[in-house]
Amino acid sequence: MNIEQELGSKLKGDIKKDEPMAKHTSWQVGGPADYFICPADLDELLEIVRLSDKYHLPLYILGNRTNLLVLDGGIRGLVVKIGAAFSYIKHEHDTLAAGAGTPMAYMARSAAEKGLSGLEFAIGIPGSLGGALIMNAGAFGSYIGERVYSVKLVGFCGELITLSQEDLSFGYRTSNLIGRGVLVEAVLEMKKGEPAKSFETMEHFSEERRSRHPALPSAGSVFRNLPDQPAGRIIEEAGGKGMQIGGAAVSKEHANFIVNTGHATAADILNLIRAVRQLVKDNYNLELQPEVRIIGEES
Repeated sequence: MNIEQELGSKLKGDIKKDEPMAKHTSWQVGGPADYFICPADLDELLEIVRLSDKYHLPLYILGNRTNLLVLDGGIRGLVVKIGAAFSYIKHEHDTLAAGAGTPMAYMARSAAEKGLSGLEFAIGIPGSLGGALIMNAGAFGSYIGERVYSVKLVGFCGELITLSQEDLSFGYRTSNLIGRGVLVEAVLEMKKGEPAKSFETMEHFSEERRSRHPALPSAGSVFRNLPDQPAGRIIEEAGGKGMQIGGAAVSKEHANFIVNTGHATAADILNLIRAVRQLVKDNYNLELQPEVRIIGEES
């Protein structure tokens, strides 16, 4: 048997071959993945990881489509979407356990409804919990890593691992979860709060984001902020706002966003990322670091 036959015999759902990744990314670009799979439960995920190891195939994890640039040549290997089967929330006292596929905005609202505070900042974060943990997503001065009590993940040999607070470390847009495995669940420590106050705060945060963020397809902030100033301000002051290559443009609403104006390719976006980095280097001798994850082959 080959991997396709083994997967077909052990999984309930479809295994999509040569699946266009433009259908699964917020930029709406990207070439085909060799195999695209949505595991129906934890057992299926364990099996997929074991088989990827057995057949020495690269494994790529996809959450809620954001913060990701898939190149036009596509992805060789397995793409696994952590979706509905891993989207759930369990409340117990002052903690919240959630699956890695749970949308951050849904978690924020669910916590507020239960009188738990501490996730209000997450209301406008477009991704799901797994990706947010790996990159220590944050907004308005708060970060998801500040709330983490423990994490469960599947190691790359197909074993289930639990990491406690003492095993974890989080920094600006990074964590020591990178490369450790496939996240499946996290337990977050919350504070007692007042639902009305939490919802009021979330509405304020949502309005702030709506007023500053573009409506066209994007992947959120493209570059990491510098310690002393936002990347968007640096790009704008360097004259980068409105720069365009093909169908990709630096947003006129927020210079740290690159948008798909309707017909962009991944190559357009990648070349614009490179051009913006060069512009800032030429003007200020600063090296902007991408915040988005870039995967796949260019052609």
